[in-house]
Amino acid sequence: MKYVIGVILGIALFAWLFSLCSPAGKNKTGHEYMPDMYHQVAYEANQYSAYYWNHWDDKSVRHKAELSQPRGKVAGTIARGMTGVYYNGPLALDVVRGKNAPNAIAAPVNGESPFYYENTEADRARCEDEMTGNPFPITQAGLDRAKPLYNTYCGICHGEKGDGQGWLVTMPDSKYPAQPKNLIGDDIIGAGNGRYYFAIMYGRNVMGGYSDKLSFEERWQVIHYIRSLQAKSKSLEYGEKANTLSNIEQPAHGAASGPARAGHTVIVPQ
Repeated sequence: MKYVIGVILGIALFAWLFSLCSPAGKNKTGHEYMPDMYHQVAYEANQYSAYYWNHWDDKSVRHKAELSQPRGKVAGTIARGMTGVYYNGPLALDVVRGKNAPNAIAAPVNGESPFYYENTEADRARCEDEMTGNPFPITQAGLDRAKPLYNTYCGICHGEKGDGQGWLVTMPDSKYPAQPKNLIGDDIIGAGNGRYYFAIMYGRNVMGGYSDKLSFEERWQVIHYIRSLQAKSKSLEYGEKANTLSNIEQPAHGAASGPARAGHTVIVPQ
């Protein structure tokens, strides 16, 4: 009899100890020896599974991939002290930068700007139709600044010349799943600036968006740099003194530009 009682008590003790390590359930917190000693709550990089321990319902369970994404701002707002300005002559930029105006307070132009387009094909087309001019003039300083940005974020796929032959495509034994767009092709040269800006904001196909990598002005300067690569491929000029690629983007210190025409139709020298 004592043996039977001992076995029963042993089984009960084992069941009780096992229950102390039970997982969290819908209406119970679960038990562990030392809280979070095994199922820790700290965020770990490169771990994309959902963290279910010590959460009491499905709504509080979030995937780590979601937690690793950059936090966005409230739609339609601009962070305090930051601004995006549409270029309307050099005096407009000077005022925003705190120059040539009484009591002007400088605000970083390299900041935020609302984007009123959804990630849909309809809005992609609308963006290209409506966002025509570049809000910043063509300057050598802007092109110099945009070159390393382009090579870092774009050139790896689209190539340093913009011909779609980036390192991911040309490296030995490359098996890149999609051919990057040739940015110096006639169809892309003829595309409006809004098509470029939309792609930077939302990405396209296997290309992700870069809105969290490039600020408002940097996006437009990179577009200027892409236009300069297009001009170079056609033996045209695109700089702060002249733009013979189109009449859309305006040089900062020159009046020379392509004759008035729709879109970005390229003039090829005879």
